[in-house]
Amino acid sequence: MPGAMAPLRSLVAATLVAVSLAPAQNQAIEVVTDVDGGVAYAHDARMVPTTGITVEAWITYDDTTIPTSAYYWPTIARHNLTPGQENWNLRVDAGITGIRQLRFYVRTPAGTRSATYQFASGELLVPTHVAGTYDGQTVRLYENGVQVGTSGTLTLSPLTTTAGQLRVGNGDPVTPGRESWNGTIDELRIWPMARAGEIARMKDLELYAMPGPLVFHLNGSYDDESGLVTGTAFGSIHFVAGPAPVIPYGGAVAQVGQTTSTCVRQCKLLVGSLPIEGNLDYTFWGIDGPPPAQSVVGIVVAAAAVAPSGQPPVLGMELAFDLSTWLVSQTLYPATDALGTARYGLPLAAGQGLAGLTWVFQFGFLDTFCGPTDFSSSNGVVFTIQ
Repeated sequence: MPGAMAPLRSLVAATLVAVSLAPAQNQAIEVVTDVDGGVAYAHDARMVPTTGITVEAWITYDDTTIPTSAYYWPTIARHNLTPGQENWNLRVDAGITGIRQLRFYVRTPAGTRSATYQFASGELLVPTHVAGTYDGQTVRLYENGVQVGTSGTLTLSPLTTTAGQLRVGNGDPVTPGRESWNGTIDELRIWPMARAGEIARMKDLELYAMPGPLVFHLNGSYDDESGLVTGTAFGSIHFVAGPAPVIPYGGAVAQVGQTTSTCVRQCKLLVGSLPIEGNLDYTFWGIDGPPPAQSVVGIVVAAAAVAPSGQPPVLGMELAFDLSTWLVSQTLYPATDALGTARYGLPLAAGQGLAGLTWVFQFGFLDTFCGPTDFSSSNGVVFTIQ
């Protein structure tokens, strides 16, 4: 289909530009406990998504030099600095005795929820990937892509969304230096969904030009990848060689089309990893979709080309794909989970000759509170398999 290749060529070209503009060096920030330092960011709604969250980073941590003269809480990243009011926090609970306990916890209207992991002395001196997730009910903690801690409840509750500053490498400022990290931090990412297998699949890659996460590469700059979220360094902090064997990578993935605009909740289609052969955890995520009480059934559609200019709406929905290239569809029942998140996995097995294929995906919903047709759709995602 020659016409289908034009947007793909543009997409690939944009990806190559994004990767070529990325800093070649792999750097990280380094902070020392008992010496105040870190990076501060003004509030951005993407830092506290109500649709679930994943916070991940490459770190090193020296547990052998943590003071025991007072309480210490070395922090990788924290949102909202008001004491006892953080929306989420990824840190080590060293306390007054140098406890080796990694913790990810979140604050919800139903209370604080957390998962912990007891690590061995010296375990985090080597480059280690850590991640915390929350899906509205269960908190999970991962080390190098493997789940090492979890805690759940039957009560559904999203993150609290109070505004506040994001701090990286530091936490509560009441006693300067007590919550400074004690090592390096690299490739911090905040995702608006609770990823799982995707964490292990993507941890070794620097992600560029990818819709979904808020990404801080920390390669000589404190700003996020887009440059729209700017960081301000404070105290003692500096760049060092990165701890992770991360590889700059820009997958040919882009959002196309528009969500249905007549809905209170407008579903955004994202991906949680890259379309690479062998990625069995490639997943499409519909964020801010209709809750189950409002949409009992949905559909996911795959097509071979993006919508041409002037293609008319269908049932009030702007289709992101060319109707004439419709490939396959599958019914989603229920359409979304309790947080209004739709999910569809597309395992990309190796050795299947998938590389180079271009597909467009889009979610649609029977949406009884979205007029005037009782149907709604997400935007689309177009990608080429690498």
